[in-house]
Amino acid sequence: MTTSSNHRTPATAHHADGGHIHLSLREDLDYSTSQDLLREAAAALADRGPADTLVIDCRSLDFIDSVGLSALLEIHRDAASAAVTMHLAHIGPILEKLLRLTGTYTHLTSAATRENTS
Repeated sequence: MTTSSNHRTPATAHHADGGHIHLSLREDLDYSTSQDLLREAAAALADRGPADTLVIDCRSLDFIDSVGLSALLEIHRDAASAAVTMHLAHIGPILEKLLRLTGTYTHLTSAATRENTS
């Protein structure tokens, strides 16, 4: 197995006021980046302090495959286990199509999430 020198980190995390943790996705969420996202999300959840909402901003997401979708489902499960609500914000057409095709749109979104997609 070789590693690429072009390794991409799929997300950056930062805490915002109002009790929210923000993860901003960048470029591709796929086999080569999903483990990094899972680590970033786990660290953000562990260090969340009083935050009770995890917002994953998808506006810069260019591509997602089945492994990336699996990572989002795992983060959703981990957040729920930590009594944290997960919201996908700024869902673009690529992600929305995948979520609808796989029947996970309703599971991973809520009314609050859909309001933030525009």
